[in-house]
This record gives sequence, structure tokens and C-alpha cells, in this order.
Amino acid sequence: MTKLASALAALLMLSTAGTAQAAIDAKLAPDSVTLTDNGRTVLVYRTRTNDPAEPGRLNYVHPLYAPDGTVLTQDRPADHPEDRGLFWGWRQVRLGDEVVADGWFMQGLTFFVRGTKFQGQPDGSGVLTLDVDWIVSSRDDLIYVAREQTRVTVRPAATAGQRIEFDTTITARVDGLSLGGSDDVKGYGGFSMRLVQPDRLNFASRGESVKPEVGAVAAGPAMGFAWPVGAAYPPWAVGLACKAQGEPLTRWILRRELSMQNCVFPGRAPYAVPVGRPLHLESTVVIQPRESAAR
Repeated sequence: MTKLASALAALLMLSTAGTAQAAIDAKLAPDSVTLTDNGRTVLVYRTRTNDPAEPGRLNYVHPLYAPDGTVLTQDRPADHPEDRGLFWGWRQVRLGDEVVADGWFMQGLTFFVRGTKFQGQPDGSGVLTLDVDWIVSSRDDLIYVAREQTRVTVRPAATAGQRIEFDTTITARVDGLSLGGSDDVKGYGGFSMRLVQPDRLNFASRGESVKPEVGAVAAGPAMGFAWPVGAAYPPWAVGLACKAQGEPLTRWILRRELSMQNCVFPGRAPYAVPVGRPLHLESTVVIQPRESAAR
């Protein structure tokens, strides 16, 4: 695990610039955008809910694929049906002192994806840009509380693995908006991953194994997630690093059970997003062969 953590942390710092031929492309559908790497599916970004009873189940990634086609994420698992692939999860969406929505459980908050745009880049990568309105529906009238712009950059796969970057800006449209994690000792929330077989995961950061706890764990700015060696498990390791307002996040909610993993932001105490002062969030996900990460 020590070598795994070091390898994943190094990969998170790498750029795959230098590929001259375009590799990343996009396929647009009414409810999703599929990003591909030389024809192989990398991820599917959900832009519309497929269930009218869950108007908030959109604006997330699932499935996420490894370069060999292995599916690495879960959506609507039986144990926690609110869990869904990769997404920013907000337990508290507040207007002033009132919690008006819970984005994690898709209560009182939905999204309207007003626009999607894809551009290939000279280095072979591709950028998907999504413009998203946040709508609070818990009051008598719908409230347009924020606008989100998310840029998803997929780098072409290389021998070191594949790198995916999420860059999100949230701009308040009303006064008094703040966002928070769960209002308890756990304080969970932030950029979240529901990986397959989460009860079998091992964790490492800064070259050391990390033990899950009930609350947030302090560790380094990058976390490695890996399954045991064996035919029953994905032969891949996943690395994650996150920033908020340009500052690395070093608190983690880790679960070796049927649950999500989060780089914690902001925690239990809500973070104010005043009109005119957008919130900038960055997350980088890397996928690499487990054998490569262990060397």
C-alpha cells in the first residue's frame, strides 16, 4: 500500500500533454453525454433524470470505466439507493438559517442542464462543458439559487493510466446561499465516489496506509483506493485529489463498507457562497493498473 499511495500521488500530478492525435470524443444523447477514448467509453455524464420520482438524479457520472472496460462505479445500489457514481454531494443547501434542500438525498433540489459543449484539444484530450441551473423546489415557488459550470477534461489513456479532471464553479443567484455536509459528527459530503465492492477497499495517502474512522480522517491531498489482488476484484487502483478555492482538501470520509467515499468539503459547518463570490471546486481522478501502482 505504501508504494501504491506514492504511485497514485505521482500520477495525480502528471499531465499527459504531447499527444498530437485527437483521442477523446463525445456522443450526445437526450439524457447523457458519453466520453470516449479512441472509441472506448471512459464515462457517462447524466444530464437528465430517467425517473420522474427522482428529479434530482442527474448531474453526475456513471458508469466510470477502467481502460479495459471494467465498470468502477455503482448507481442506486440496494444498500444506499441515493448513492450515484461520482458527484458533489451537499447535505445542507441553506438560504439564510434555513436548510431548504438536501442534494445528497435529492430532496428539494434538482438541476436543469441548460447547455453542453464538447471540444477536442490539440494534445488529444477532450473537454465537456456543462452549464447547470440549481432549482430549489421545497417551497411554494421554485427558486433559482445558483448556476453551475462544470468542465470535465479527459486525458488520453497511457501506460501510466487515465486522468479525468472536474472543474466546477458555483455562482449564487440569491442572497444567503451556503452549502454544507451532514449536520453531525461525521460531516460527510464533498466530491463523492461510489465505487464497486467498497467493502473490500484499501486506502493510502502520503505513502502510508490509512484506516477509516467514523468521522473525517486527516491525510494528504491525494488518496489512493485499491481492491485486493484476486480474480474477483478489479485489477485497477483509483486516485483522487480535490481542491476548494484553490486549496487542497486533506480531510477524507473513508468507508470500508457498502458506502461512499468523500474528499470532505466543507464539513459540518456550512460554507457561504455570496452573490458575486463564486465557489471554485476541482477534483482529479486517476485510474491505473494495480500492478503498476504497486511497483
